[in-house]
Amino acid sequence: MKKISLFLLLTLIVSNHLCAKTYYVATNGSDSNTGTISAPFATLKTAQDIVSAGDTVYFRGGTYHITEDQIMGYEANSLYACVFDLKKSGTVDNPICYFGYPGERPVFDLSNVKPADKRISVFYLYGSYLHFKNFDVIGTQVTITTHTQSECFSGRNGSNNIIEDIAIHDGMAIGVYIVKGGNNLVLNCDAYNNYDSVSEGGKGGNVDGFGCHVASQYTGNVFRGCRSWCNSDDGFDLINNYASVTFDHCWAFYNGYKDFSTSTPGDGNGFKAGGYGLKVQSEAVDAPRNTIENCIAYHNKANGFYANHHLGGDNWYNNSAYLNKYNYQMVNQQSWDVAKDVGGYDHVLKNNLSFTSVKGDTLYINQDKCTLTNNSFQLSSYTVSSTDFESTDYSQLTAARQEDGSLPEVTFLKLKSTSELYTAKMGYQFTTETTGIECTQAQKSVRASVYDNKYYNLNGIEVQNPGKGIYIYNGNLLLL
Repeated sequence: MKKISLFLLLTLIVSNHLCAKTYYVATNGSDSNTGTISAPFATLKTAQDIVSAGDTVYFRGGTYHITEDQIMGYEANSLYACVFDLKKSGTVDNPICYFGYPGERPVFDLSNVKPADKRISVFYLYGSYLHFKNFDVIGTQVTITTHTQSECFSGRNGSNNIIEDIAIHDGMAIGVYIVKGGNNLVLNCDAYNNYDSVSEGGKGGNVDGFGCHVASQYTGNVFRGCRSWCNSDDGFDLINNYASVTFDHCWAFYNGYKDFSTSTPGDGNGFKAGGYGLKVQSEAVDAPRNTIENCIAYHNKANGFYANHHLGGDNWYNNSAYLNKYNYQMVNQQSWDVAKDVGGYDHVLKNNLSFTSVKGDTLYINQDKCTLTNNSFQLSSYTVSSTDFESTDYSQLTAARQEDGSLPEVTFLKLKSTSELYTAKMGYQFTTETTGIECTQAQKSVRASVYDNKYYNLNGIEVQNPGKGIYIYNGNLLLL
């Protein structure tokens, strides 16, 4: 029955994709080619001109040295130079896919793209139902010396997009920056070693790993399985955001640093979950309740988990914090019309673990106005120590991801089964369910992809070592 069901499913997939096309881009391609696997294009621009809903663009391995003549457009009143200006949309059943070729890892190097007086957006997402997967973006530049920012993925209008298994590093730009659009999933992505040394005297104050700053109607944005480290500002940032966002199984460490020993003038919070600048608002704000769950915050220059003067409460479930300035800093603004810091209110903190901080486990928590359940900093009779953990070696956090893109298996801050805190089911390794069922470290239940990364022939039979021919791979017809 399982085999028949699989065959029927694959048959439906094939029928849905019979009209879809696959195009290839390679470092040794030519834009006068036809875009086949044997005659690939040289640039995404050429492929973008002809793709439509359901199509897939595969980037072959190698480094693509992007030049300014590949800039596809200028948006936002010409403020942004949009290297890849993506306005076309897929559909719920037929997304447009932009994938690194299976088994290869392409790299887009933006080091030579320096348009004068322009912010740079590498992937400018104006379309919906787009899926990006399996490549790196490096070397994104900043050219403006006053207050500014560049972005590697700019969510400017699109909804229902997936950004998956993308590494954004060694540049001057924000990794993923969403300002318009809902139900976007940022899955298993990394942003690291990003520092703006050009604008505002090298302050680096606008280079977050990941950020979402949308209006109230754009709900459903999720960041899952992502890592952010050595970004000159914050790891994850929700300032000036008006719709609920979820950070799920994400890791933030050494933000506010440009390497593991040199700090920057940027803020340096791990998870900045809200806030509107600690100022009087023009009208009452219906602040969203964000959810931060099963996350790790380690050695960020400022706070690990930070409410940032939010005008409401957030949900903080099963997180682990270690060696931040304050591990849990829950400060709220008093009200929309009174710009005054007060103890955090309306927050729900459950099963959170705090181990050794620079200044304190917590700050600005009004316990009478928050719901606190089973957090380590509530245990007056117990002191968290290194002997509670299998390991405190943070170098594990930068380990290579698993083959499917999910987080690496680590023992960092994983509680020993003999620890009292293990019995209490605290920290990132446990779900928030009342049963306290332990999660796998890589979180298989939230991992990976919407696909299974396997090859099938047209009869629906899995092929372990595919040769030349036509196969089904991640819901698309693939010619090898």
